Amino acid sequence: MIKNRSEPLSLLGLQSLLDRLPHNHKHYNRVQEELRKRKAGFGGELNFDKHIKEFRPSYPFGLLHDVCLLYNGIYFQMDSVLILPDRIIIFEIKNLGGKLIVKANPTQFIQESNGERKVIQSPITELERKKIFMEKWLKGRGIAIKITGIIGLAYTNELFIEDETDIQILFTHEIPIELYTTTVDEGVLTRNKISEIAHEIADSHHEYDPFPLRKTMNIAKEDIIPGVICPSCKYVGMKWLEKKWRCQNCSYNALDCHLSLLDDWFYLMDNHITNRQFRAFAGVEHQPIAKRLLKKTNLIMKGSRRTTFYIR
Repeated sequence: MIKNRSEPLSLLGLQSLLDRLPHNHKHYNRVQEELRKRKAGFGGELNFDKHIKEFRPSYPFGLLHDVCLLYNGIYFQMDSVLILPDRIIIFEIKNLGGKLIVKANPTQFIQESNGERKVIQSPITELERKKIFMEKWLKGRGIAIKITGIIGLAYTNELFIEDETDIQILFTHEIPIELYTTTVDEGVLTRNKISEIAHEIADSHHEYDPFPLRKTMNIAKEDIIPGVICPSCKYVGMKWLEKKWRCQNCSYNALDCHLSLLDDWFYLMDNHITNRQFRAFAGVEHQPIAKRLLKKTNLIMKGSRRTTFYIR
């Protein structure tokens, strides 16, 4: 394993946004649905990770999860990448409910669930795009190797493939078996070359940054609820009293409740924060108190006096 999978930052940001939107906000349901889909997608990827651990061949290989690369100004994200001695396999993992129908010419994925039928974005098309960019990215580094793709369905659906496609579509529990039964030419890439390519990919990974979400999700700044949120009862509006944050609802108190508020600020509002902005967002009245609280964080201070601001 060269690169593990971690919880996407977008999940943390969307949860933060949901916590700070009024329930009657016009975009509340949209944000809630986006969070649900992202959680389901991450759950599907974890399901794939569990099954791919069964793949332990006798020949050398490299495995990377959640890779985002940049080619010619374009980012392309891959759920997982498997480097074998004679090819690279890109995995596109989907967590889709209901009955799935796959058609070709043109390529269509049709999902039937709860009596509804809808055409969804084709993971085949997504995967073909990523194969093209991966090939170009590798050639730019002097690496020519066959690239294939597999779509992994995280949970067992009712699946109908009406027309065969160039991309394999498998349930994630089938993938290790498919890999074991695939003939591999061990004379193309050596163990050292596989390791070199894997580390080159890992070192070139760009962490996807969707922040601030108020811009990407088209939410007005004034619609986001300010205030320190109590970690115990979720009451919004803890007060800094007697050198502690205190909840007026459940009496919980702690020193560091503003740290999660700062996370929310950077997730939702902006990539820097001033003393004035912190006071307004946290509900702190006095500038010296806000200054002390900000200095005790891991934020980096920039500027001086009236131009001072803090970044991560």
